[in-house]
Amino acid sequence: MGWVHPWGVQTVVFDKDALALGQLKADHLCVRFADGTLIDTDRADGLPPVLKLASVLPTEAQQATVLLALPHTYANGGNCLKPDEQSDRPVRYRQEWVPVQDEFSDCRESMAVARYAVSLRFDSMENGQYLTCPVVRLLRDAQGNWAFDEQFMPPLLRVGANAGLINRLDLLLTRLRAKQTRLMGMRRESNERMADFAVADVSLFWLLNALNSYEPVLSDFLAHADVHPELFYREMVKLAGSLLTFSLDHDAGVIPRYQHDNLSAVFSPLFDLLNQLLETSLPSRMVAIELKKPGEQQWLGTLHDARLCEAADFYLSVRSSIPAHQLQTRFPLLCKAGAPDDVDRMINRALTGIPLIALSHVPAAIPLRLENQYFALDLSHPAAKAMLASGACAFYVPSILGDIQLELFAVLRT
Repeated sequence: MGWVHPWGVQTVVFDKDALALGQLKADHLCVRFADGTLIDTDRADGLPPVLKLASVLPTEAQQATVLLALPHTYANGGNCLKPDEQSDRPVRYRQEWVPVQDEFSDCRESMAVARYAVSLRFDSMENGQYLTCPVVRLLRDAQGNWAFDEQFMPPLLRVGANAGLINRLDLLLTRLRAKQTRLMGMRRESNERMADFAVADVSLFWLLNALNSYEPVLSDFLAHADVHPELFYREMVKLAGSLLTFSLDHDAGVIPRYQHDNLSAVFSPLFDLLNQLLETSLPSRMVAIELKKPGEQQWLGTLHDARLCEAADFYLSVRSSIPAHQLQTRFPLLCKAGAPDDVDRMINRALTGIPLIALSHVPAAIPLRLENQYFALDLSHPAAKAMLASGACAFYVPSILGDIQLELFAVLRT
């Protein structure tokens, strides 16, 4: 089959209503064992007997892994029981008589066939005489009732056999596409400022290249989930390796190794790693500047980073209780912006400070909040140069503009 591990779960369906009554009942099983034996209860094989959990699990048990079990074959024979026979050891086959239709006449005859004698067992049992494959895990809730563990991943033959895996892939793709969109916006802004990328934009280019390369692959996995988890793992770790290039906190050793018999220990940490890398590896030119509020109408901030005073643009994100159209027109006229000492003088003498320009397009590096209005500080004004020279900024907003919330962002130019 071309895989290192060509065995595992293709499809498993259990009766949840029966489990609520304390019974483990399979509705459909399609599982390939490690020796190549295929069990498919919809096509050829019988379902395993129903288990009454109270009679097979101890009362103190809080979890149990359910195994589909198939007896080993014996070299000296005795691998098939007739309907009226019993054995003191597990036997792989049980004879069954089935009616067979003659394709060339109206005759029907009974024919003996050997059915696989599969059963459901638990990992806590002695299973040395069986070939086994985990299929589901049970958890006991606070009321003492059993439920299926939705986080459990048995050995799989196809990714789509586990709903939790598909859900996490869907969420990862949503986050990846959001990063793609944001990076494309940053790239367009870079091209508007210069003919080509500056040195600082090279990492942005390569991160966008990595996301654009793997988004179609993962999207195809989501659309066609019959792929083997080995192939899925290989593409996922390639994406992780590409994103690790931009991380200062991790190296390739954090990527979990593939374990077919313990996929929960593989994909859960791998998805966590990818989500973390997508958050931390995004090159951001944005610096959020903390604003403190010493008074009802005044905000103060400190420009600690020297880059902010040399090559950065400043933007205010403003939310108010007054209508948005009023805020957009009145805020630039009434807000006083500049160095702290200058703003104090502006308030007392009704002077103007740094001009504020209302924005119709918000830079991609800045968090966009639909209920906020955005304004750019005109850094060519003498009051702006005085603010940068002082290493501090201040804003005064009169109460006539309603209940105001301010956020200040700096966007580095290179």
